[in-house]
Amino acid sequence: MKKLALLLGSLLVVGATASAKEAVVAPVEVSKEVVVVADVVEEVVVEEAFRPSGYIGLEYRAYGETEGHGDKIVRNALGNLSDTNQDTWNRGANNRARLQTTFGVQMTENSRLEGRVRDYTNLDSKDDSVTGVGKAYGTETRLRYSYKHNDVLTSRLQYRDEENDSQNFEYMLRYTAYQNKGGLLSKIVLAPNVYHSMAADNGGNYLNTIGLDIEYAGNLPFGFTWDGTLYLDQNFYNQEFKTSATSTKKRSFDVTWEIYLYRTFGLYTGEKTNVDFNFVGGYDPYIFRQYERYSPAKAATSTALAIPASTTEKNTYSLYTALDVSVNYQLTPAVSLNGGVGAEYRNWDNENQSSANDWRWQPYAFAGMKVNF
Repeated sequence: MKKLALLLGSLLVVGATASAKEAVVAPVEVSKEVVVVADVVEEVVVEEAFRPSGYIGLEYRAYGETEGHGDKIVRNALGNLSDTNQDTWNRGANNRARLQTTFGVQMTENSRLEGRVRDYTNLDSKDDSVTGVGKAYGTETRLRYSYKHNDVLTSRLQYRDEENDSQNFEYMLRYTAYQNKGGLLSKIVLAPNVYHSMAADNGGNYLNTIGLDIEYAGNLPFGFTWDGTLYLDQNFYNQEFKTSATSTKKRSFDVTWEIYLYRTFGLYTGEKTNVDFNFVGGYDPYIFRQYERYSPAKAATSTALAIPASTTEKNTYSLYTALDVSVNYQLTPAVSLNGGVGAEYRNWDNENQSSANDWRWQPYAFAGMKVNF
């Protein structure tokens, strides 16, 4: 009897212990499940939430005189040009500066707004526009709004106010036709568009264009990359343009080709500082026109040099190379500073395909900052 009592007692103790363990473990497991469920819910909320982001950039860039070229204007005591045969080669591209402000805001998952403002000034107090050659004065503003319909289709609206106060508008539907990151050809974008440009006085001198842009990019051996755009444009002018001294046209089909080659060589990499040697070059752009453009002669005055009649060929190009050394400093995780010096080699003035010449170096220096938010 005692043995039976002891056996029954032992069974009761074991059963009670097991019940106690089940009572303790069950809530812990449920708690863990709740925690896991809570974590999943929290992660989903984080993934679905959207916070606007963007950047603001500022850069000041100054250009010096073109190599081997004296572009000073000489006047006599009366303030008139002392020599109407003064060299005007590339006068409009020297001793200028550009203050550029850029910004971009990702407003929603699909909507983005970008802007760029370039303010050009003349750095040579003795120089002016008396030559009749346009200088880089004034402000250029460009605004772009993009809406992403899906992974391959994006609409883009663009507005520009040029340095000469002319304005233009463009709508573009961008279709990503090909993507292969890291490939020789990494991207092709097809972008049909409509474009309208009007003169500064908002008068009757306007241009309408129906076009197709073909953008491309890729990778080459030894760390080089390349990209560019092919512009196919059917232009409709409201006013006739001269193709010779006696003939005019109002329509023209033109093809513009841009292609650029890039390479950056790292010279120094620190915790917050990078020093790089940068190369870029290419056709900027190559233009194939349906017709030549004829510009009548302009007589000399006391404030402007004579401009002889000239013809712009059907095919023209600007071919250039730019080399610079840049320093980038990460001031904070959101703020970076940069600066550098370099030079650009280009056929500045004569761009006619049959006679392009005067490739010369022009130095420049730049400094800027970028803030991400």
